[in-house]
Amino acid sequence: MAIAIREGQFFLLPVERGQYAVGLIARAPKRGGVLLGYFFGPRRNIEPSNEWLNARTPQQAVLVCRFKDIALFRGEWKLLDVLPGFDRARWPVPAFHRFEGSVTYVPGASTVTDWRVEYSDDNMNTPVHEAPAQGEDFKLGEDLVYDPRLLAMEVGERISSGVPSADDAAWR
Repeated sequence: MAIAIREGQFFLLPVERGQYAVGLIARAPKRGGVLLGYFFGPRRNIEPSNEWLNARTPQQAVLVCRFKDIALFRGEWKLLDVLPGFDRARWPVPAFHRFEGSVTYVPGASTVTDWRVEYSDDNMNTPVHEAPAQGEDFKLGEDLVYDPRLLAMEVGERISSGVPSADDAAWR
């Protein structure tokens, strides 16, 4: 049975045994196997209420990234409700930063190339624009496609560096 994944759909991301973070699918292109997600703390052992889910904003996300959809399609991550009235404009596709790792050697100096990378709303695989990174671009999220395991580790670490549990009022 195929699982229908929709934009605006919340899901539980296992970050540790019995502990979950919440993800929101912000882009689900028809082809490609790569989604855009917003991820929220705190760690929790039960699913949040619909009121809590519906109160999430993009600014509350601990991570916004591209990720592989395989764990969702396999049913490994529990799907929750869809955000009522999900609006793509409110949940944008951010630009990302890519460190190319290439070095151009010039006598007495070296230049490392970093890139600002942008994707369209309907294709999370192929960038629509790439330009040399400048200034604020170096603070953008890394241009990666997270696999399920790496995503769980990254979100778990980001949540732990903030507030470790749902018991703290700062996460409510």
